Amino acid sequence: MHHELGDFLLRKPEPHDVESLYQWKNDAGIASMLGGFTTGYAFADLVRWVEHHRSAADEAFFMIARKADNRAIGHVALYRLDHRLGIGEFAILLGDRSAWGKGLGRAATRWMCEYGFQQLNLRRITLSVLATNERAHRLYTSLGFVEEGRLRQAQLKNGAFVDVILMAAFREEFAP
Repeated sequence: MHHELGDFLLRKPEPHDVESLYQWKNDAGIASMLGGFTTGYAFADLVRWVEHHRSAADEAFFMIARKADNRAIGHVALYRLDHRLGIGEFAILLGDRSAWGKGLGRAATRWMCEYGFQQLNLRRITLSVLATNERAHRLYTSLGFVEEGRLRQAQLKNGAFVDVILMAAFREEFAP
C-alpha cells in the first residue's frame, strides 16, 4: 500500500531503507532540530527499527520516498494512536537535505494529518517541537496547530537545554 505525493511516495518501511536511515539518524545537524532524537544508531539497530515500524499496531507510519528511484528521504507518522480517545501524535523527519525548503514537509504534514482525521477518524492530533525550530513551529501554526504548553529545558541540544513546545489541532481547526 502506498500513497502518491507529487514526485514522492508514502509507503511502509522496507529493508533497503536501512542505508538511508543510517545516514540521517547519525547526522548531528538533523538530530539538533528534533526532540528526543539522538545519533549513534548501529546498522543492526536500524534493521530492527524498520521491522518494528512495518508492523506496529499503534501507529500509522510511512516512509517518504522518491518516485524515480524509491529511495527513502524521510518518514512521517502518527504514533501512540488511541482510537478510544481519537488521538494520535504527529512527527516527521526529512533526512535528505536536498528535499528541504521545497514544500515537501508541508505537503507530507498536511497529508498525514488529513489521513489521521479522515481515515483513522481522529479528533485530535498532538505534536512537540523544539522552541529553537522556528520554521517547523511556523508551519504547524499555519496548519491550525495551537500551542498548549511548554516543557521548559526538556531537551539537551548542542550542549544547551531547550524548551519543547506542545501543540495540538482538532479536526475542525486543521487548515489544509
